Amino acid sequence: MFTIVLIEPQIPPNTGSTGRLCGATNSRLHVVGELGFELSDRTLKRAGLDYWDHIEWEYFPNKEEYLNSMINEETFHLLTTKSHTPYTVRKFKKNDYLVFGSETKGIDDNFLRDNWENTCTIPMENENIRSLNLATSVGIVLYEGIRQVNRGQ
Repeated sequence: MFTIVLIEPQIPPNTGSTGRLCGATNSRLHVVGELGFELSDRTLKRAGLDYWDHIEWEYFPNKEEYLNSMINEETFHLLTTKSHTPYTVRKFKKNDYLVFGSETKGIDDNFLRDNWENTCTIPMENENIRSLNLATSVGIVLYEGIRQVNRGQ
């Protein structure tokens, strides 16, 4: 269905929960770049429960190489708090890539600038909150994409 891209995730339970979400929706998970944990981390496995064998996922250690190949091949959406375009305005299609940055740094500013037309955000009502939890954000946007695809929008 969709490919969820986590660029340099730092918190194992967020990646584990995202993996579980990908399994539930038959989406692929691509984990990219330098991680803030080991892929064998116990909390990563615990958050994904015993579903890892049923999830299509892959680790790509070279962030620049991955991003360059992605922009040449696929339709992608960059989720960032810096955008003013709500994710609900985007038109999602089957096989799109939904790209999320790390919990601490987000997506690289240069990459955002070069691909600004692909950015969108999850609007937040409270200006004192900087961002949402990574796994929560993935769930919100992924299910909007699924809703659009299932309704043929």
